[in-house]
Amino acid sequence: MWQGMQSVMVFDPKDNQVETDRKWREWMQHKSSVGDKYVPTAAETRKYLNELENRKQGYA
Repeated sequence: MWQGMQSVMVFDPKDNQVETDRKWREWMQHKSSVGDKYVPTAAETRKYLNELENRKQGYA
């Protein structure tokens, strides 16, 4: 599950190039801090939700 982790960086479309460059520099300096924030893929989320639904049906 943890393999292939990707970091996500959000930009504001209203930012000018200087602000965008600043955000990139800041992210590059601190990108190790996002290593523990895993975001599941869509397929993993679907699988998880299906498993929850199957458990609910077993209790009904």
